[in-house]
Amino acid sequence: MEKEFMLQHGALTIPVKVNESDFGVQRIVLTVHGLGGNSLDPIQASIAEEMEFFGSVVYRFDFPTHGESPLESEYFTLTNCRATLMAVAEYAKNAYPEVEDLCIFATGFGAYVTLTCLEDLMDLPGKIKLVLQTPSVRMHETLLSMKGISKATLEAMGYMSFTRRRHLDVTYEFYKDVEDHLVMMSYPLPMLILHGEEDSVIRQEDILSFARINDQSKLVIIPGASHRFEEEGAWDMVLDLTRDWFEFEQVLLSDWS
Repeated sequence: MEKEFMLQHGALTIPVKVNESDFGVQRIVLTVHGLGGNSLDPIQASIAEEMEFFGSVVYRFDFPTHGESPLESEYFTLTNCRATLMAVAEYAKNAYPEVEDLCIFATGFGAYVTLTCLEDLMDLPGKIKLVLQTPSVRMHETLLSMKGISKATLEAMGYMSFTRRRHLDVTYEFYKDVEDHLVMMSYPLPMLILHGEEDSVIRQEDILSFARINDQSKLVIIPGASHRFEEEGAWDMVLDLTRDWFEFEQVLLSDWS
């Protein structure tokens, strides 16, 4: 069963989609999209479908200026992205106070935002379970490399534009805010990190460095997979690994043990 609503949080109007299992709710799942993505991405939709079938209530939402968000470009700030994530997480926990597990599947930029919010998320009642797909652990460097420009060039230009499903301007001020909020550090909880062997957007050495300093993490490099895991069989592996982590906090597939 899916429903949609607009969540108002201060000046932010957040489009939210909720899929609730018909088999009882054992866990809350948040899916957090990447830069230029949205709640309708096949990645987000397939996670919602899979988790709903396995007894979850799943919340999908759009960051400012993404997807169905009605906000203008000036609202795309790291502060507003973090506020959006926390508003949805708090709403979900209040809607299902009896549910212990808050499970978060976050990809790319969404994983970066999630890590910047982790201390606040861990203050919410219950337990956090985290799956990071190709996390942008050096987001400021990734922004520049995606456009092939230098920091000095971005400062001179004032902004850089990304066009995927929707036009998105990333300002120099946004870049500086991201540069000031580093996430390449250790976090005090288990997490599953998924990365494609052939990912050309997020450097594998950054993922390996992040996994090394997080000794409670489990890293799975999926052979032959690119940034969006579009190769045959790759996404099925992501779904299986995510389901097992949210259910058991373990990687159960024998190939990944």
